Amino acid sequence: MHRISLEQWRMFVAVVDNGGFAQAGDALYKTQSTISHSIKKLESTVGKQLFEVVGRKAVLTGYGESLLTAARTLVSHADALEHDAISQQSEIRTTFTLAVDILFPNERLWYALAQLATEFPELNIQLYETVLSRCGELLDDGTVDVGIASAIPKGYVTQLATTVDLCAVAHKNHPLASDKKHALSELEQYRQLVIRDAGLRGNVNSGWLGSNSRLTVSNFEQALQGIQHKAGFAWLPLWFIQQQNKADIMQLKLDNGHMRTVAMQLAVRAELASSKVVKAFVKYLSAERTPESN
Repeated sequence: MHRISLEQWRMFVAVVDNGGFAQAGDALYKTQSTISHSIKKLESTVGKQLFEVVGRKAVLTGYGESLLTAARTLVSHADALEHDAISQQSEIRTTFTLAVDILFPNERLWYALAQLATEFPELNIQLYETVLSRCGELLDDGTVDVGIASAIPKGYVTQLATTVDLCAVAHKNHPLASDKKHALSELEQYRQLVIRDAGLRGNVNSGWLGSNSRLTVSNFEQALQGIQHKAGFAWLPLWFIQQQNKADIMQLKLDNGHMRTVAMQLAVRAELASSKVVKAFVKYLSAERTPESN
C-alpha cells in the first residue's frame, strides 16, 4: 500500500506553484492548516525536509527540488485520466473485437484496421474471419463489438458497409468456359464449389446455390484450388478474382450478364454506439481512398 497519497503530491505541487501554504490552500479550496499538515506528514514519510519558509514564501529544499518533476508528472497524468473518465460517454477501451465475413473486400478492411491502429496505438484488436451465420452468432454472444456480414440477426441497427459483386468462374478448360452464353439453369448440371457456413448453431445456404452436385470447402483459396484442378465452378467475389490474376481462371459468360450482388451490412452492439474506437473504425471503413493510400 502506498504511504503517500495522490492528494499529498497534489498539495506539494500546489505549494510550489503558488508560493506558499495559504496560497496553495486558496487554489485547492482547502485551509492553510490542512495544507501545512499534509506537507508535514509527507516530510515525515520521506524523512527529509521539502520546504524552507523564507519570509512569507515556501521555498523548495534541494531534496524537494529533486522530487518536483516526478510529482508534476504523477499529478498531471492523474488529472488527465480523471478528465477522460468524466468526459467520455463510454469506458476507455483497450480492446476492439470484430467479426467480418470473408465476402468483404480485404483491402478495405485492412486499410481501416491499419488506420485504427495508428490512431489508437495501445488498442488491442481481435479479428474473427467468418462465413455466413457465424458473424451473427458472435454478435449475439457478445464476443465481438462490430459485425460485418450479408445477414445480421434481428435486433441490431445496421448500415450498408459495401456491396460485393460475385461472378461464376471456372477453369479455362471447363465445359462451361466457352464463348457461348449460358443460362443459369445450365450451371445446375455441373458440380459447384461452395463455401461452408461456419455457424455453430445452424447452417444456412447463401441463397445463390443452384447445383445439386456440390464440393464444399472452407474458404475462397480452397475453392480457387478446386477450380484450378477442374473440380467444378464457383461463385467468387470479383475483388478476389482480380487479386489472384490467374490466367487459367475464366469468368463464365451468362445470359444478360448475370452477376450476383450481395449487400454487406455493418452492425454495432447498442451499448458501444458512442465508442470513439467504433466511430473511428466505421469512418475509416467508409473512407474514399486515393491510389496513394493503397
